[in-house]
Amino acid sequence: MALLDAIQGHLGQPEINQISQQLGVNPALAQTAIAAAVPMIVAGMAKHATQPDGATAIQQAAQTHQDVADNVGTVLQAGPPADSTGLLDRILGRHNAAVQDGVQQASGLDSEKSRKLLMMLSPIVLAVLARKHFGSDQQADPTKISDTLQQETQNAQQQIQRQAPNIGGILGQIFGAR
Repeated sequence: MALLDAIQGHLGQPEINQISQQLGVNPALAQTAIAAAVPMIVAGMAKHATQPDGATAIQQAAQTHQDVADNVGTVLQAGPPADSTGLLDRILGRHNAAVQDGVQQASGLDSEKSRKLLMMLSPIVLAVLARKHFGSDQQADPTKISDTLQQETQNAQQQIQRQAPNIGGILGQIFGAR
């Protein structure tokens, strides 16, 4: 199962409803925003993983958040973690603004709600990444993380290009950014 599918598997209707309540939007808009945000987070992480120390920062963040996958509903109910802005900087690096702008453009959410959505989803993405691709190998090579994220982004780009070309174009811009 692809990373995006595994992440979506943790975001059923109850979780979408929690996100919509946190954002103050209807569940349909929340679902659209989530569908845009998850691949953009992965693309931003893939791009950051190619930077010096980027993959190591992502690996450390994934290890820290691996238990979130067991408690997605509880985590969402609590709202964005206090350190989530720092988390976005660690896992997206200088691509943080591009990812946030991409989510805003693709979903129609305003800037603040886009940022809040990214802060809610990032720990979930990291948890699923940790579980799916690193399992019990907590000392996974950062190169493996970078390779995994690159492959997942390419797969996501192909899938999204067929389903939602506007999101695929934005994803391509993020992945192609320097």
